[in-house]
Amino acid sequence: MGNRKKNRLDNMGIGILIGLALPVIVFFVVYFVSESGISFSNYIGNLMYLQALVKLGSLCVFANSAVFLLFIKMKYDKIAHGILGATILYAFAIMISQLF
Repeated sequence: MGNRKKNRLDNMGIGILIGLALPVIVFFVVYFVSESGISFSNYIGNLMYLQALVKLGSLCVFANSAVFLLFIKMKYDKIAHGILGATILYAFAIMISQLF
């Protein structure tokens, strides 16, 4: 009976949502921990001026690898594939932003 419940939760859509949301959450946590005294738009502007926005974004996406490994270990393969797909989408976005 435990396998049925596990298989029902093992969904690629859930993995994509986790993979897309986690880097955004990590980015906001970094903002609130490091520079809570300035506005968010000034924070983004400072990161762009320092050419650090893409680098910080890459580090935020790196958090997906830990969650990916966790779901692989728990045998939630479809969720792990969704997280990997979202990570690849972020990687393409970062590569494109590097061109401009």
